Amino acid sequence: MYIGSCCGNKFVILDCLDSELSKKDKADFAMKNIVKYKVDSALFFKKENENTISLEIFEKDGSQSESCGNGMLLVSYLLDLKGGTVKLKNSVVMVESTSDTIMVFMDMRFSSIEKTGDQKFILVKIGEEPHIIDFVDDAKKFNLAEVGESLQKNYPEGVNFDALQKVDESHYLIRTYERGVFAETESCGTGSLSSYLAISHLNDKIYENPIEFESKGGIHTVSVNKKTLKLETLKKFCTINKSSEM
Repeated sequence: MYIGSCCGNKFVILDCLDSELSKKDKADFAMKNIVKYKVDSALFFKKENENTISLEIFEKDGSQSESCGNGMLLVSYLLDLKGGTVKLKNSVVMVESTSDTIMVFMDMRFSSIEKTGDQKFILVKIGEEPHIIDFVDDAKKFNLAEVGESLQKNYPEGVNFDALQKVDESHYLIRTYERGVFAETESCGTGSLSSYLAISHLNDKIYENPIEFESKGGIHTVSVNKKTLKLETLKKFCTINKSSEM
């Protein structure tokens, strides 16, 4: 078992190569250990071969999430993957790394964008992971928890909420309230991906230049090549510690 973080987003991580855990086992493990180790989510991975891993994400209420950008980045960092494939619940992504960066590549066909009932918000889905995006004047002073909590009543399965403040064309401040965590996390990879798509939506075209999303825990850079989204961060924003406890 490992305890780690990517851009401040904290996880308990379990290698399932030598164990067969049911969905209930994973949910029970998540509910117990997320609270015990004061992390945001639980990751369960299995290395299927040298270049392919499967990854499942569970939250502290026992629910399973479709995708987790920071989780994919962190497991890639843990396994020192130079390149390969990460199989999620309902999608597949590619990963690469260099000496100082980790990258995740996701097909845009797994995403969607729409307006919400409140026209100031934009709803973006990365796979089935929903994010509501709001553009604010001052991200630091914005009452993220109040708005994030209030939105949950309209989404029975929960919804993530991201507050974005524009610094310039290629730099935004971001804060994220995560469903399943029921609180603000220090960063969110799918939140950065969703925010990039929301910015593109406002420009009526896919934004052509990379954008840096600066959170409390680190920086994601998001860009697109044709129909492929790239989520990137520096390895210096990742930490891993092995635990002997189970």
